[in-house]
Parts: sequence; C-alpha cells; structure tokens
Amino acid sequence: MATATGLRQDEKKTNAVTVKDAQDAQTAVAQALVVLKEFYAKAGDATALVQKQQPVAPEIFDSPYRGLQAENGGVVGMLEVIQSDFARLEVETKAAEETSQREYDGFMTDSKVDKAKKSTDIEHKTAKKQDENQAMTQKSADLDYGTKRPCEAL
Repeated sequence: MATATGLRQDEKKTNAVTVKDAQDAQTAVAQALVVLKEFYAKAGDATALVQKQQPVAPEIFDSPYRGLQAENGGVVGMLEVIQSDFARLEVETKAAEETSQREYDGFMTDSKVDKAKKSTDIEHKTAKKQDENQAMTQKSADLDYGTKRPCEAL
C-alpha cells in the first residue's frame, strides 16, 4: 500500500505538470495565431509594391502585390494543429489521471479490507494458540500428577 501510494503521488505530480505545460502551450500558440492572423490581414492590405510613378501599369502588374496570402495557411494551419495537439494532450492526461485515481482508490479499499480481515484472523489465531498452550500446560500438569505416587502428589 505504501509503494502504491508513493507511485500514485509521483504519477499525480507528473500528470499535473503535463496538464499545466499543455495549457501554457495552448495559450502561447493562441497568442501566436492572433499575431500571425493580424499580420496576414494587414499584409493583404499593403500596397508598398504598387508603382505609382508610371501613368499606366505594365501588363504584368494587373493587380497590386499583396504577399503570399495563400501560403499563410501553412504556418497558421500548422500552429492550429499544434494547438489542437496540446488540447488533446491535456484532455487525455486528465482522463488518464481520473482513471489512475479510480484504480488507486479501488486498490486501497480492497487492500484495507484485506488487511482488516488478516488482522482479525491473526487475533483469532493468537487467542486460539494461547488457549491451546494453556490446555497443553494443564494436561501436562495432570499427566505429571498422575505419574507421581499419591503421597508425593500431596
């Protein structure tokens, strides 16, 4: 029981650290996503590369350059996957913690019942042993009394 309690406490500490790390990571990734989404939203409106000096834009520049907006899904998408992985890790760790705690509680209950039963058995067997020893002592005394001559016994 002591070993199981020590292992359970260690597991509980490890799970608590894992959950906290996952929550912190989710917060950090969420903040990074906000920054990136704001950046890409502003970058899409940027017109820094539009040439204003030419009276007529060359045919190759039919629209202003707005960056690689289609490519932002790669980084943002990757961060969203990472964020969902951390969320899943948190949920799975909490579920594992609850399961481990339930198993530990069941083990401790069974162990306490078993210990109480064995303690009771020890008490009963100790009392029976004392009774048997007392009976043996009495029978030995009776046997010694019967082997002595009557006048020696008195």
